[in-house]
Amino acid sequence: MHILDLLDAIILMRMATLLLDLDRRRKKVDNTYPLVFKITCNRKQVMINTGISINVNDFDSENGIIRDSPLLNEELLKLDRTYRNRFMHYVIQNHGNEDLQELKQYILNKAPEEVTIAEFWDKTIQELMSMGRLGGAKIYIQSKSTLEKHTNFNVPFHKFCYRDLLQLEQKLHLSGMSVNGMGVYLRCFRTICNNAIKQDLVSFEWYPFRKYLIKKEKTSPRVISTNELRSYFNMDIDPSHPSYIFWNVGKLIFMLRGINITDLLLLDKSNIRNGRIIYKRAKTGKFYSIKLTEDIESVLSLFHANETLLGLVTKEQIKSLRRKEHFYQRIKVINKHLHKLGSILGYEEKLTTYVFRYSYANVAKQLGYSKDLIAEALGHEYGNSVTGIYLEQFDLKVVDSMNHALIDTVSKPE
Repeated sequence: MHILDLLDAIILMRMATLLLDLDRRRKKVDNTYPLVFKITCNRKQVMINTGISINVNDFDSENGIIRDSPLLNEELLKLDRTYRNRFMHYVIQNHGNEDLQELKQYILNKAPEEVTIAEFWDKTIQELMSMGRLGGAKIYIQSKSTLEKHTNFNVPFHKFCYRDLLQLEQKLHLSGMSVNGMGVYLRCFRTICNNAIKQDLVSFEWYPFRKYLIKKEKTSPRVISTNELRSYFNMDIDPSHPSYIFWNVGKLIFMLRGINITDLLLLDKSNIRNGRIIYKRAKTGKFYSIKLTEDIESVLSLFHANETLLGLVTKEQIKSLRRKEHFYQRIKVINKHLHKLGSILGYEEKLTTYVFRYSYANVAKQLGYSKDLIAEALGHEYGNSVTGIYLEQFDLKVVDSMNHALIDTVSKPE
């Protein structure tokens, strides 16, 4: 700032004042008055309430303190220092064009460099919840709750450095957390940091994850064997059993080439064309085409199709802002029943919708089908561009034939 501008600002600050005082216009029934910060500028005045009300005799107006209350005075002193700092910044920036209401809001709102990691994280959670993204909010809540047991998030972003990140990793490791478990929480924290940079709360030069690599361990896919799938498909379960319809959901996931549960719930009658189920994957946008076999049609006929093919979600829920919440709850119920069925059959692996998807690939591999053909059936990306070009030429009959063979393998009695 130019020296003349600074002198002008000093003069203006003498004309504008911020003082701690009692609001004597608002006497309460207990004969106390609200303690406020009075902002005066150009003979106009606004007040910021401290939330404290005291008797006139308990306030030392000359020194701006509460008599015989050291703890309260300490808190008020901190607040006074913060407010004066923002007050000074505003006056200097506006050069005599002060708007008292705007000045009040400026003082009350934290400057970007004052916002703590915890506050920004909580704000992110609230925004997710207001948009109906409860599943995402739940992950952020869990991640914050877990990480702040091992580090201090009640600090501005710029005070959390690379060294703090390394110490956090070490503490998580010593607590017995798995590498992949740490990865989930740290990736959530990394997203918080990225968003803080995007919102100009901190500069990119600060970014602690620039030098830090989040570790990841390979995990074995959760699958059940071919024999276990046979026992599942040939399970003697009465149609009146509470888990009967969910038993058929598990069968459908496998028979529809390991279809993702969300995509399965989204299917409606328009997806059935010329003896095939044709749909676009919600996650990737890739198109799938699966031949309807007698087994698949037989299972589909057991569902009460209305707005959707299975009738387990409605069009209203699909279009709702809370769609993810509706799907999360529905999938949770499905997995609960699949887990019960697995327990009845004595499986060690906990049955979930994902188990059927991965088990499809496992059975196909055991039957000798190539990894490329299995990837084509599941809709995975291929190892390289040459393989990808080759697989684009796969005749659907080849994939249909493999799917028919897999269904036949698990459907026949042991």
